[in-house]
Amino acid sequence: MPDTDLSILEIIRMPLLRICAACLLLAISAPVLSEDALPDPRRPGQRPSEKLAALVNRVRLEQAKVITLEADFRQFKDSSMLVEPEESLGTFVYSAPDQVRWDYQTPNPISMLIDGDEMTTWFRDLGQAEKVKVGRRSQRVLEYLGATSPLDDMLQYFSVSLTLPEDVTQPYLLELSPLFDKVAKRLQGVTIWIGADHYLPIRLRYVDADGDVTDLRFENLRINGSVPLERFDLGLPASVDVRIVELDRRSRLQ
Repeated sequence: MPDTDLSILEIIRMPLLRICAACLLLAISAPVLSEDALPDPRRPGQRPSEKLAALVNRVRLEQAKVITLEADFRQFKDSSMLVEPEESLGTFVYSAPDQVRWDYQTPNPISMLIDGDEMTTWFRDLGQAEKVKVGRRSQRVLEYLGATSPLDDMLQYFSVSLTLPEDVTQPYLLELSPLFDKVAKRLQGVTIWIGADHYLPIRLRYVDADGDVTDLRFENLRINGSVPLERFDLGLPASVDVRIVELDRRSRLQ
């Protein structure tokens, strides 16, 4: 199995942060191409593998243009640990190259901010916060926690099937199945919906090995709008109890 500086398996094991992995924004350099030269999974005459490659390449090209991104999200969780399925609502904002903020508004108010090499999670109703210094691993952490997750890395761990809906306005559907037992012990599969108009993920569904389901849907996407710097300041009150957490230790424990 391929190794990474901070493996996808470690991230998958982080309950809250796994959802942030879902964003899949590929902040990589990309050449400027004419419309005719852009990869198109619907171009006639392509084999299934060529359609998948075209979609992945188009996602790279389009998402490389993203400087800022804002969205509302709905997260559905169905777990044997819950009395009934739970719905969470919140907002997401990203600013290149290294600022990400997630705000869970209901049912439990939680804010998570990644700013450079520091990650802060504020449990608002508990009056507690955790800070993690990611240091030299900041780029890899950002990749998986909502800024630049490389789809190529995921393809090393999963087999992928692509569905092209007949209606060209409907999203592309990617279904990922684990290639390795080590992954299958944690995940049955992942489904990703890619918007047909902007090639950004608009929905992600995780099914854990035990059957628990997490479904994350992005709504009202605002691409490359003006995002004030204040959005990336949590403004922690002095009364908040702040703990410094070792990233490696936490990822081993959870």
